[in-house]
Amino acid sequence: MNHTHHPHPSTNTPAPGERDYPLAEPDLAEEQNARLTEALRGVRDGAAAPGALRELAGKVLGGRLALKDVLDDPSGYRVLTDGISGMRESWRSMSPQDRQAVRATVEERADEAEAGGGRPR
Repeated sequence: MNHTHHPHPSTNTPAPGERDYPLAEPDLAEEQNARLTEALRGVRDGAAAPGALRELAGKVLGGRLALKDVLDDPSGYRVLTDGISGMRESWRSMSPQDRQAVRATVEERADEAEAGGGRPR
């Protein structure tokens, strides 16, 4: 008997014996793999994420699609490029002051992450 622990109904046909593997990308540190796994689980389980993005996260976590192959997968390419297109439009519609505020926030968070143990291997 197979059990999945998804808190939302799956939007695609579930694969037999669907699993949830933590990522183990060889080019990433253990902490980075853990954070990426947690982020993918949040996307997969989050009702706010589009269904295609939740499905893509499920494929990666289920071991059916390697992270490095996401852009080679037609559905992966489509969902990611559509999202980037939306971000680009949002960025273009921002005032220069709002853009600068976003840049400052991103730089601050990066500095905090680096100081908080985001150590290179």
